Amino acid sequence: MIDQALNLELWLDGLVAILLMITVGYCLVLNRRLTALRGNQVEMRQLLSEFTAAARQAESSVSHLKMAGDQIGGTLDQRMAAARALADELGSITQSGARLADRIESGLVGRPKPDRQAAPSGENNEGSGKLSESERELAEILRQAR
Repeated sequence: MIDQALNLELWLDGLVAILLMITVGYCLVLNRRLTALRGNQVEMRQLLSEFTAAARQAESSVSHLKMAGDQIGGTLDQRMAAARALADELGSITQSGARLADRIESGLVGRPKPDRQAAPSGENNEGSGKLSESERELAEILRQAR
């Protein structure tokens, strides 16, 4: 029995020794990983500081873009107002020109016939009751312009 107890004790001591060796091996692996993590900690801090700087620069850029957009928007509004004013002015000029063209055309077409008593009755009076060639050309140009 003593042999059996000694044998059992030997087996338990061997099992404890094997478990201790596994624990030591695991601790060595864990130590290496912790050392690598500590080494990467410096790199992580550097990466984090670079990220923070990039985020601040991005905020600054967005702020500058917003200010530029506001300035461009204001300039665009001013130019649009000026363009509308010019368009209105051109519209009124066009209307005035059309009215003037109408008056010129009605003056050419509806004007009284010239008095040609001095012309002999046998001659062909082109001007009596008709427009001269230059007046017809002017009337045609005015019609085409509209």
